[in-house]
Amino acid sequence: MRAVTQDGDAKANEDYLPYDGIIEFANGDSTKTFDVVIKDDDNWEPDEDFFVQLYDVSSNNELVGQDTKTRVTIIDDDK
Repeated sequence: MRAVTQDGDAKANEDYLPYDGIIEFANGDSTKTFDVVIKDDDNWEPDEDFFVQLYDVSSNNELVGQDTKTRVTIIDDDK
């Protein structure tokens, strides 16, 4: 499957580095991880969201189901 970040309130290259990569599961694998880099700055902003959507590699169609898209919240840690 393919994992792709999608903008919400948080914007690619401004708040996080976009990710678009293939996730391969071997026999017996039940989980996989990958990193999305969050860009930190010293400016206060409200918490912002972006999404990760899973796609079928062969058809490039979005996978359907409750576990195929997730929201990621960037929590502001500035004063």
